[in-house]
Amino acid sequence: MLGWANDFLAQPWPALTFLVLTLVAAVAHRPAARRLGWAPWPTLGAMLGAAAIATLTLLPAPGTPIGGPDLSAIGSCAWALFDPPALWQALTTTADRGERVGNVLMFVPMTFFAVLASRRPGLIAGVAVLVPVAIEFTQVVMSAGRACIANDWVNNAIGAVLGVLLGIIATRVSTRQHAGVGESPPR
Repeated sequence: MLGWANDFLAQPWPALTFLVLTLVAAVAHRPAARRLGWAPWPTLGAMLGAAAIATLTLLPAPGTPIGGPDLSAIGSCAWALFDPPALWQALTTTADRGERVGNVLMFVPMTFFAVLASRRPGLIAGVAVLVPVAIEFTQVVMSAGRACIANDWVNNAIGAVLGVLLGIIATRVSTRQHAGVGESPPR
């Protein structure tokens, strides 16, 4: 995992891609927040989290030329993502802990800030659990040298749900503090 990550980050494209997506987020977060009825600053956080996810997942693997669309791989990808034994193995495996932790943590910031921005944790959880499926299909269709495997989906989904849960906790704590819950009575 670390060798691949070092090779990936040694290329100029990840930094340039993240920089461009960060600039897009900085410009677009207020109009997007206004249109969605979300809070602006957490919307920026969610957009920056999405920029990091896009940078880490949608660029080609190191040393892989960008190929044309490969629609024939969709069926094998669908089977890999929805195969019950593969899903069970993805939930129970302890191999590749570094990759697992990275895949889990990748989705936490985006969903955490999306919950703070929208105050709609159910919607965010539902959408965020499906985003890794779209990423896996996009990777395989793009022929980007990435494998379509259940482990990535399961670990990304766990991270998405963890971010939603942390967002719920932060929202509740914030709401209680604004309501004066937990304050000492006046003397």
